[in-house]
Amino acid sequence: MDGTTRRARLARSRLYLVLEARPHGLDPSSLLAAALGGGVDIVQLRDKELSDDELVAAAEPFRRACEEYGALFVLNDRPDLVERCGADGVHVGQGDASAADARRLVGADRIVGLSASTSAELAAAEAEADYLGVGAVFGTPTKPDAETGGLELLRVARDTVRIPWFAIGGVDLDTVGEIATAGAPGVAVVRAIRDAADPEAAAWRLRAELPPGRAIVTGPGETVRAILPQVELLEATIGPGETGALPHTHRVHADVFYVLEGELEFRVGDETVRVPAGSCVGAPQTLVHGFRNPGDVPARYLNLHAPGVFARGRFADEPPAHYDTFGTGEGSPDARAVGNGPGDGDRLRKEHRLALVKAVLPELDVLEYYVSPDYDGASKHVHLRHADCFYVLEGELELRVDDKIVRAGPGTSVVVPPGVPHEFTSVGHARFLNVHAPECGFVEYLGKVDAGESVEPRQYDMHELA
Repeated sequence: MDGTTRRARLARSRLYLVLEARPHGLDPSSLLAAALGGGVDIVQLRDKELSDDELVAAAEPFRRACEEYGALFVLNDRPDLVERCGADGVHVGQGDASAADARRLVGADRIVGLSASTSAELAAAEAEADYLGVGAVFGTPTKPDAETGGLELLRVARDTVRIPWFAIGGVDLDTVGEIATAGAPGVAVVRAIRDAADPEAAAWRLRAELPPGRAIVTGPGETVRAILPQVELLEATIGPGETGALPHTHRVHADVFYVLEGELEFRVGDETVRVPAGSCVGAPQTLVHGFRNPGDVPARYLNLHAPGVFARGRFADEPPAHYDTFGTGEGSPDARAVGNGPGDGDRLRKEHRLALVKAVLPELDVLEYYVSPDYDGASKHVHLRHADCFYVLEGELELRVDDKIVRAGPGTSVVVPPGVPHEFTSVGHARFLNVHAPECGFVEYLGKVDAGESVEPRQYDMHELA
């Protein structure tokens, strides 16, 4: 497995199991099969008591089970033994070998995970590792002396960390829901699966509380289209004269709207603008914004939040500050709205395709494509750091995601999380929205491709696959 394949598997991982060599003194094979069958994505072998040769021998059933189920196998605190154990990477704690030393020992193609238990450690750790273990969240007998950061530590990680991370410490079936609501994209567990009467069922129930790691396909009429760490895609309709949201601000995420039918009136900063269908309005961080339907017919719109910090907390009736929503007093006079009207936007052209740039912010971009039947789309590729979203306005697209063919007609959305290989093309004439969250320089990339310039796709998180 090469580095791109490992990191793609990491990017779509949500459930991480940590085990000793012989859980409850038994051979781990049956437990591993049950856990992996229930949806575990990563297994870590953590056993501090074994000699080198004993650890290598103990690793064999872990390696074999992970290979059979397509999961990642990680070794705890022994980067020097990763090669001998056939592991996909190593996890080190703050008191173990440094991440830099671990990287030097395991090489560029294997992954390095690092523990972080404070806000200060989060920023430093993100620069050094492929993923983070964040916690302890709650007290746990597995590490009784660990300081706990609670849900607030998870909210800090949600708002600052942009690599994969897993909440750890006191995660079980009773707490996983609130941990996911606080923003954790994944969790790491020991007892919740190891000690369960039915480990496969326990893994399945834990996995069900976490964000999806596969493409999300939703059809016409559905309102909650995707809730991912990178982006939330929602659809709503408001009646004539109704208010969608009173003026408010967000500190860490952008709030973007695309009007599908009718018209909306926005307050953006000190201005008020009325926009028809086909318009895009984006509120960056700290911009005061709100909206209503000023017309005499219903208005239908898409609403994107990037990163995805809003919907889970809002739907769970958390306090607004927990889902990054504040009053107008938090607004900045320097923040400016982005977007444009129907048919407007910078034009990126190539044969059989016109792309209008509707909005560009660091958190996401929105492009509106017009394509002909001869449009060749995009060949198989994967993104490691951003989600790729499609919403068909007219015509039809054909996508291959998760090794399945999806025919997407008007009103259908396909949201592809990081780590999921995908490709697409048009079926006849089509018009669709394409959203990349975070932006990752995609508009610049597309412009260079159209201009015939030499470009390195990986620089823009575009990893081409055979």
